[in-house]
Amino acid sequence: MKIRRIHLERLRNEAHYQFIFSVIALVLKYPLIAEKLGSLFDLLQQLFKKEDEVVDYIRKSDYSAKIADADHRLDSAVTGFGETVRGALHHFNPEVVDAAQSLKNLLKTYGHIPTKSYDEELAAVANLLQELEGAYKAKVYLISGLFEWITEIRSASESVTTLLALRNAEEASKPQERMANIRRETDPVYRDIVVRIEALSLVEGDDAYAPFVNELNALAERFSRLRAHKTGKNGEANENNG
Repeated sequence: MKIRRIHLERLRNEAHYQFIFSVIALVLKYPLIAEKLGSLFDLLQQLFKKEDEVVDYIRKSDYSAKIADADHRLDSAVTGFGETVRGALHHFNPEVVDAAQSLKNLLKTYGHIPTKSYDEELAAVANLLQELEGAYKAKVYLISGLFEWITEIRSASESVTTLLALRNAEEASKPQERMANIRRETDPVYRDIVVRIEALSLVEGDDAYAPFVNELNALAERFSRLRAHKTGKNGEANENNG
């Protein structure tokens, strides 16, 4: 039986952690599979333990909670700005309505900013602020309350940027065996497991392995979709690029 391939290197750290955790739980559900994998499965569990320690450290970081709070503030400010613009579309003054429509169209070019990853959101906000204070300044001036929202967006954005820098500095001071290095060890082990199960099912027949393979394929499919539609807003560590 063929097992669906998944690009583990494309998963964010938290998603990677959850995937390996789910794979281990699935193997333990099928004692025959655990027995057949033997030392290979033992190695996966050992590497996962290291990954668990790093993820636990990140989750306990004071900065992670502070970043999440600052990001929520930024998301709320961006949303508030958009709602104010949409409200102005119903203004009695045609000039205000025209300004609101122009700003609405501008916001549309940025997509849904609050669902972007930290880096993507900060970049989008920086560009948006530049346009609002430049080419669109006159239109912003026509709509009551927008300048206050711009001030709040800038303040919240600076807070997120500062906290991310502090957390990165904190993580840089940790031991060298960090998530990226652990993942470079873990991923080949998972791929070896996939190859072994496929070989076993070919030699011994599909019947004994079909339930496990079907569940593993469903798991791989779910995490592949997660990658395709990620929002990346959970305070996790930076995405692995190795």
